[in-house]
Amino acid sequence: MGNRGTPRRISATLVFCSLLALAAGCAAPPAEEPPAPEVDPRAEAEAALGELAAKYLQAVNRGDADGLAVLYTEDAIRLPSDGRRIEGRDAIRLFAAADYADTDWDMQLRVDDSDYSGDLAFVRGTYALTLTSKEDSSVVYQEVGKWMDMMRRGEDGSWLIAREISNRDHPPGEMPADAIPQEEG
Repeated sequence: MGNRGTPRRISATLVFCSLLALAAGCAAPPAEEPPAPEVDPRAEAEAALGELAAKYLQAVNRGDADGLAVLYTEDAIRLPSDGRRIEGRDAIRLFAAADYADTDWDMQLRVDDSDYSGDLAFVRGTYALTLTSKEDSSVVYQEVGKWMDMMRRGEDGSWLIAREISNRDHPPGEMPADAIPQEEG
């Protein structure tokens, strides 16, 4: 008599397992995540570097030394034409503030080339700069030249300027009439 309950338990277990299998088969399949759009790392880097160049230009043309300085790494180095090396974000901020004190800046940039590898990138181009006196709006200086920046991507994914060099195309005080960089066609 002790074996009489065993077939019932097996039958009940089979029925229960069958119901579970049937319920699992009727359940909706797990929702599939749509595939993430493929991101072209080169296009993403170029867009971010273009945005950095635009912020740079805006800060320079507004005379915003703080806005300019935050676009550089803490250990950035600037090598301006005929000038001393400027090291560090704070020194860049102070140098820019002194530059902006008496003059309004109008800078145009053209990017001619860029490339990146991992967390480093370089951007190269030309510039035209006109400085006008804040006192009487007269043009006090004009310059055209070339520049190259090395950028570094931070842990948060943003790009900052780590090294910058610029060279004017003419001696100080001389400005060739055809020296303003033109868009390449």
